[in-house]
Amino acid sequence: MVETVSLTPEFAIGPQLVPADFEALRAAGFASVLNARPDDELGAYLAAADAQKLALANGLAYVHSPTENHAIFEPDLIDRFEGALADLPNPIFAHCKTGTRAAILWALVASRHRAVEDVIATLRAAGQDLDFLEQELRDSADDARKSPMRLKEDALLGLSRSSLLGAGRGGSG
Repeated sequence: MVETVSLTPEFAIGPQLVPADFEALRAAGFASVLNARPDDELGAYLAAADAQKLALANGLAYVHSPTENHAIFEPDLIDRFEGALADLPNPIFAHCKTGTRAAILWALVASRHRAVEDVIATLRAAGQDLDFLEQELRDSADDARKSPMRLKEDALLGLSRSSLLGAGRGGSG
């Protein structure tokens, strides 16, 4: 089975999946797969359409939220990842080529709802050395908090109250 790294009890990351991983993820208790890898990225991997078929055949929800490394801080891509986190059943396994991009996207979303220090601590506790992102997390969170979209009472605000993003200011566990 693919190696998973839990950031919270409801969210784990890992590298690119192979067909046998979908059954193993379901057996491990995951309910959803969130794919951050673009289909046009270099390397051998499952295309999103094939991965979705395998996920559904194994009783897993699936969302493809392609994010290229150079565009990872774009607000619309972070919004899309955040929307997937709000919509997908938990626990969620998110992947890209190595898992780092999925961890960064989670951190960008989590920093919208929790103190950046808490987000960095959660990453560290999971063995993800991404301290270099601290200023980008602060800037992204400040931009998101200024957005009119943040003022809506919707699933994204519910996300701030969930355990998906871990314990902290907005989390419940």
